[in-house]
Amino acid sequence: MVGELASAQKITLTGKITDANTKDPVTYATIAVKGTSVGTHSDFDGNFHLELTRIKDSVTISSIGYQPKSVLISSTLVQTLNVQLQPSSQILQEVRIGPKGYVNPAWAIMKEVIRHKAGNDPRSLQSYEYESYSRIELDANHLSEKLLRKKFIKKALSLADSLKITDADKMPVLPLFLSETISDFFYQGKPEAKREDIRRTKTNGIGFEDGTLLAQLTGSSFQQYNFYKNFVSAAGKDFASPLSDSWKGWYDYELDNRNAVVNGKTCYQISFKPKRPQDLAFTGTIWIAVENYALYQIKATIEPSANLNFIHQIAVQQQMESGKPDEPWLPQKTRILLEVGQLTSGSSGFLAKIYTVNKNTISNRVYPPDFFKNTISVADNAQTKDERYWDMNRPDSLTLAEKSVYHLIDTVKSIPTVRNYLMAADLLINGYYREGDISIGPLLNSYSYNNVEGNRIRVGFKTNSSFNKKWILGGYLAYGTKDQDVKFGTSVDFILSRKNWTEAGISFTHDLNQVALLSDSYLYQRNNLFSAFTRFGKIDRRKVFDQDIVTAYLKRDLFKGFTEKVSISNWSLDPQFLFQFNDPKGGISHQLVVSELQLETQWSPGSQPLLSETVNRAIHLKSNITAPVFTFRYTLGLKGALGGDFSYQKFSLNVSQTLKLGGLGRGKYSFSAGYIPSTVPYPLLENHLGNQTFIYNPNAFNLMRFFEFASDKYASLSYTQHFEGLLLNSLPLIKNFKWRLVGTANLLYGDISRNNKINIFDNQSIALKGLSNNPYIEAGYGVENIFKFLRVDFIHRLTYRDNLNSVNGSPKNFGIKISAQIRL
Repeated sequence: MVGELASAQKITLTGKITDANTKDPVTYATIAVKGTSVGTHSDFDGNFHLELTRIKDSVTISSIGYQPKSVLISSTLVQTLNVQLQPSSQILQEVRIGPKGYVNPAWAIMKEVIRHKAGNDPRSLQSYEYESYSRIELDANHLSEKLLRKKFIKKALSLADSLKITDADKMPVLPLFLSETISDFFYQGKPEAKREDIRRTKTNGIGFEDGTLLAQLTGSSFQQYNFYKNFVSAAGKDFASPLSDSWKGWYDYELDNRNAVVNGKTCYQISFKPKRPQDLAFTGTIWIAVENYALYQIKATIEPSANLNFIHQIAVQQQMESGKPDEPWLPQKTRILLEVGQLTSGSSGFLAKIYTVNKNTISNRVYPPDFFKNTISVADNAQTKDERYWDMNRPDSLTLAEKSVYHLIDTVKSIPTVRNYLMAADLLINGYYREGDISIGPLLNSYSYNNVEGNRIRVGFKTNSSFNKKWILGGYLAYGTKDQDVKFGTSVDFILSRKNWTEAGISFTHDLNQVALLSDSYLYQRNNLFSAFTRFGKIDRRKVFDQDIVTAYLKRDLFKGFTEKVSISNWSLDPQFLFQFNDPKGGISHQLVVSELQLETQWSPGSQPLLSETVNRAIHLKSNITAPVFTFRYTLGLKGALGGDFSYQKFSLNVSQTLKLGGLGRGKYSFSAGYIPSTVPYPLLENHLGNQTFIYNPNAFNLMRFFEFASDKYASLSYTQHFEGLLLNSLPLIKNFKWRLVGTANLLYGDISRNNKINIFDNQSIALKGLSNNPYIEAGYGVENIFKFLRVDFIHRLTYRDNLNSVNGSPKNFGIKISAQIRL
């Protein structure tokens, strides 16, 4: 009788589907009643609601990337089914192949999606804005046995276990960072511009001290995903979008449902997977609205088989919000999961979870001309602690476990051993060991050996933000056991303003240097590993100076992306060989004293200066990686000032840019040009940077000898192409190594005027040459990602192959260089 009564009434099933590992919602999971066509989908937050007219024995919950699970249904009229799904490494099954002449039904729909793409892309709006909430959590998981034996890890995990912060195997994870941000986000189409005003932020993390800086990095600006673009950027890579114009070349598609109803919208449900598992592409499902062929929902995952390092999975789930009729839909909710494996056998994995909710959308507003002058701003009271504010303004409430994370992070930070690990990480990344107010280093420069100095021992330091947030003091002391000479340097920098970053400083250095490294190169100082190795091995004594240099500078960000720097320096060169040049007074001099004024202007239209309270340097983050960076320098030699021997002028320009090339990977070029109209001794010419080390330097001519060529007018172009997995992903056996192809090329035109050629002489016939009518060219190819961090380059010198040198003989026309790098 009870069974008959129950069968005559509706049975209501509600619940939430979550990931067993991360506890995050599984969006758009299918809940199907066994033996019937009845079913529903979970919403973006994993919740579902299903009504049955009669009792059934079970429902099956399934979702792409997870193992399906069946759950029994009781006779209770109202039931709650909270189900956890276990992730599966399986990807979509092969697309079904029909008989001859078969046309995949998903293709016709995809063709319409592409045809309507321009009108459905949010970028087609004149402008839009919305209020955005973002939450980011970073946890350590899959800790190694070595770490699990550490006392401080055991203590922290015990706390996590007591707070019920665990993974799918009921093993506690270690929360490292949690942030919440509420901001107003603005976008303008033509010209394209973005702005974010951060109203309130709340951050807590182990090793993360600067709330102002973190607020800018964790806001909505850096959580934007637009699948209407042909390629979607994530983790520094470009992944082919399933809505790409070249969709058929990247993906296989399968139409799962022509009439899937999601939140009242009728959609085409289409599954997709990469044609080649190693490609940088997604696996997942899209829901395309029948009414206008717009993307309504997407669930996209990058599988471990993709050619990525350390990353086990990237998952993006997004739901769009329909606004005004005939206008593109904007993202309403986005959830991102990034899982990083153990970097070494003795470390841990990491799990990053990002959740963004947008509301109160306004489109097609007209903004004042200077509205987008500042890309990111932080309100003065943004870090005010007010729990009531967060309870009222969060789009959803935090779970008990999520609230416990803040407490656990505070507890873990108090463990002394944690701070020691953070110091070790800082030493590995930045080369400095932090000890209180002082950072000691750089580690790379601590020891070197060469035939001039012998064993060179160096100890250096700089103050950090704990010492003072405005003053930065630094210095070093070095000693060579063979030349028995003490070298030293000291510097003082002062931050005048952080709003429009302004800093000034002065430094003094007494050290040994090579003529070949006196170049005013824009890129030389960026390669610390190369700089360190130039002090190893055999150094030609006839090209070595003792150098004393004093430099003072003032640097300011005049406006977004535009930086001006003025510096004045005085340096003297005391050669360790018989050096002489024509003195402007008509005599011959053997020592050179130079005083110069230099003006540098840099325009980086794609960068955003980030405000910082604890970092002692301006941070410029490239928000638009396709924008070039322009740097112009003017140098004026001041004769008579502080003993300067020459009056001269130098002009130089550099343009560098990283290019997104879709399936071809990413390329980077650097173009430089310079002109010295004055007559100067050869150390003041542009001594083009060669490379006689075994380390590959992308900023040098790698088969050019030190001091081989000089110019007073020149133009150079260097180019590097990272092909990612292209080509090597398709080769049997090789593709399993996940190696990546890289190509390089260097081109240099240059010349020395007649007056400067006459001025180049000494009694030992230094073999300095200018380029003739032919350019210097070298080209190479290489393999990177060997053991995930090694790169080997094979380089061919194509011109000046017989350029004899009285000291070094013929040049090397082929060379193998190695380098280490970390690329995802």
